[in-house]
Amino acid sequence: MGESAVPGPPLRPSRAIQIEQSLSLLSGLVGHAQESFFRCLARGIARRPIVAIVATLTVYVGCLPGMLLLGGSESMFGILTINTGFLDTFTFTLTDEYKDYMRATDVFPDTRSLVFIAKPLDGRSLISSAVLRQIRKAEVQIQNDSRFESIQGHQLGFHDVGERSSSGSPCVTRSATITLLGNDVATRLSELEALERNVSAPSNAAVQTVVAAMNMQQRASLPLLIASSRPFPGPGATELSLSEWLSASTSAMSTFTLMDTDDGMRFEKQAAKDINDNGYPENTVVRINQFSSSTIATESLLIGIDHVPLIAITISIMAGYLVLMLGTDTRIPGNSQVKVLLGGTCIPGLSGLASFGLLGYLGHGVSVLGTMVPFLGLAVGVDIIFLMVSSVNAVGPDVTDMEEVMVRALPRGGRAATTTTLTSVSAFSIAAATSSDLPSFLWFNIGLVLVLIMNWIGMVVMFPAMITLNQRKMTAREEPKSGLAAKARLLMGCGRKLKGVMKAKLGFAVEHSLPFQISGASAWLALTALGIYFGLQVERGMPDTYLVTDSSRVNAYFEDVESSFVGSLPMELGLVFDAPRTLDPSYRSRLSELIATLNNRSDLALPVDCWLDRAVGSLSSSASMCEVDSAILTYLNDSVTGAASGRDAKGGVTEHLRAARCRAFLWQPTDAAKRSEQALNIVSQVREGFPELDAIPYHLSFPTQTARYRIIKDKIFSTAGFAFIGVFLAVLITMPVHLAFLAVGNVMAVTCVLFGFMWLCGITSNLISFTVCVMAIGFCVDYSCHIVHFADHDVPPGTPWDRRMRLSLESCSFDVLQGCSTAFLGVAMLGFGSAQAFRIFALLSVIITLVGGFFALIGLPCLLALLARTWRACTSDTATEDFVSAAMLSAVPTNGGTEAAKLVDIRAYLRSVERLSL
Repeated sequence: MGESAVPGPPLRPSRAIQIEQSLSLLSGLVGHAQESFFRCLARGIARRPIVAIVATLTVYVGCLPGMLLLGGSESMFGILTINTGFLDTFTFTLTDEYKDYMRATDVFPDTRSLVFIAKPLDGRSLISSAVLRQIRKAEVQIQNDSRFESIQGHQLGFHDVGERSSSGSPCVTRSATITLLGNDVATRLSELEALERNVSAPSNAAVQTVVAAMNMQQRASLPLLIASSRPFPGPGATELSLSEWLSASTSAMSTFTLMDTDDGMRFEKQAAKDINDNGYPENTVVRINQFSSSTIATESLLIGIDHVPLIAITISIMAGYLVLMLGTDTRIPGNSQVKVLLGGTCIPGLSGLASFGLLGYLGHGVSVLGTMVPFLGLAVGVDIIFLMVSSVNAVGPDVTDMEEVMVRALPRGGRAATTTTLTSVSAFSIAAATSSDLPSFLWFNIGLVLVLIMNWIGMVVMFPAMITLNQRKMTAREEPKSGLAAKARLLMGCGRKLKGVMKAKLGFAVEHSLPFQISGASAWLALTALGIYFGLQVERGMPDTYLVTDSSRVNAYFEDVESSFVGSLPMELGLVFDAPRTLDPSYRSRLSELIATLNNRSDLALPVDCWLDRAVGSLSSSASMCEVDSAILTYLNDSVTGAASGRDAKGGVTEHLRAARCRAFLWQPTDAAKRSEQALNIVSQVREGFPELDAIPYHLSFPTQTARYRIIKDKIFSTAGFAFIGVFLAVLITMPVHLAFLAVGNVMAVTCVLFGFMWLCGITSNLISFTVCVMAIGFCVDYSCHIVHFADHDVPPGTPWDRRMRLSLESCSFDVLQGCSTAFLGVAMLGFGSAQAFRIFALLSVIITLVGGFFALIGLPCLLALLARTWRACTSDTATEDFVSAAMLSAVPTNGGTEAAKLVDIRAYLRSVERLSL
């Protein structure tokens, strides 16, 4: 008699399977809730379609007045204002460089600057009376002639808005002509003309005359204003050396320092306009190009204005494409839906305007990046129209009651639209949350979130109501045989023909064609691997010209600067000493050591100008408070030194001296990598080398350029990573966990290919590619979600994955293709934009739509079908049973203790989790 089997304790599935089952149950419950919601919504829409349309339009119209409340510094068409301040819109506000700059400028308010570069033409020498006379004419135009009307209605000029070094002193300027010729420019120009007319005078007589009359202060200022092909010999060099250096000069630069006020900004614009209108850039003697603190702001405004007609063109193209693809693709043959499609195309446009209004109600504004929001709203919004039309047509002509039609169609189309909208909203919301330190990008993402939400409302309420009105009295009609109507219907039948071909061919090839499976899967794997390998090698940096319109004269300014100063520009570095402890001998000693250290830098343009060190640096270690006070007061009250240094002191003396500012003139590289390296070196040298001084080294380029260069690549990867997590969690709400992994994995592959393409084209990690990277996640997750959603929706359990892919492609491949096409059309017009940044944006966006569509329609389906084929070839029912180990047996809950009973339960259990395997 055999041993009786003793039943063991009840066995439980593994933790991973329990989690999967719970998540799948949650997604199932959410799916049922969505279907119930959309069935109820469909009944309401079908019964009161006009009410649904009016209610949706009311929501849109109610948002529009908020556009008047948008905050900004520049006005477009007198209605929409945008933020154009470079420091406020394109700077990471949590970086040390930004915090230092804000700390320093809070004590010593920063100034604005207007600068122009003059380049002689036709081989002329810079030291010629004709060239210098034209340069002086431009300087006088800025200093004396340019006038603007203030808000109060007063006519103001440079002396009203120029920064003053102390009360009653002239505005701060660095004049190339005064540096070369002294204060009596007119007399010296006459002398130069006389020398040029004297045929017996040597060829270099003018240069020698200029150098001979220069004092030491003029000589020291030469490298800041004059560009030469030779290295500067130093202010103490011989007249011959200075003459040779000046003879090789290629251009001159003059700068004008303004107070950082609204009036200062208005003067900049007026002065720039006057220079351009007076024809200086086209002068036959010298070319003069200007740049100011508000130049990029002005260019941003022009770019935004240029986007408006492109948006109108995009809407028109999108409407035409919809009519071409879906004009006659109605549920009941012989009818059309052109008016419905034209109305549906307006929904993303209204959503874009509504999002601007909502941003205004929130008390915020948009930057030049925000002007792309309508394009992206069209790109991701119009594809829902294809889903809705497809869902309605799937009901078939046999159902005559429109309420029943919508009850069947809206849950199918609404769920798909909700899934794709939710994932995109998640991606952009996470991107906004993780980039709150970059204001322009933050509100760009929030604007996209608002566009998507408003578009979803319109597409699931307003558009179904329009379809209901259009089809309510439809009857089957015969197709016209001839005439214009027949030709129009033939043209509008392209969509139906393409849909039929894709339904018959693509799914079949994915399921049955081994070469097609191998080709598609190989392309997916190869492109992803290459993208990962080369994407990690993408460089960083964004040239200033990216945000300048092609027709702008600023491009010529950058070209002249680059050719004249050969890779570096003079930079005025600020050093703020917070509450300097001038009574402390060790503090005074360390201050002198810091100044000496900076004066020994190889990139120094001029000796450090530090009034505080000159005042107290030479005092003995036993100096009393009275001696220190006397030294500082004597220096600040001096008629010569006080005028130049009064603006660099805050508070009284000794304990009451709140802050002091010193200035170092360095050569700053124009190359982004070298510029960032220099900034880090300066900060390290001051902060780490002399921590007891509590000095703040700062310059506007540190937060706006070098800090961004330093962190942009890490920021892209971290933001993308968080966006992937957010999208995955959003997909889990509406899909089983294995489908969520597939969808997000496919999007990650697309993002890898995007980085590989950037490396191939030499596009760097910058603000534009940062934007596109996050946008790629929000765009491409839609395509992938459609494919994996319809691979599971209404598909019997146990269906192999090659068959699932065929069913999915037959259901939604046409819709996914149209989603890619509309996304392409939505961003393609940016390729005709007036600035390089947005052409790069368009190019990268086109790549993600093409690659995203290919990976969703061919790459991922072929990979899954090939794996399913391989699984079947390597596995049979018997092999599967042999493969089950004791660990698997212990994980399966069984009702009995016999081996036969266990095998029965194992088979049932494997069938219940078959969706996890390929």
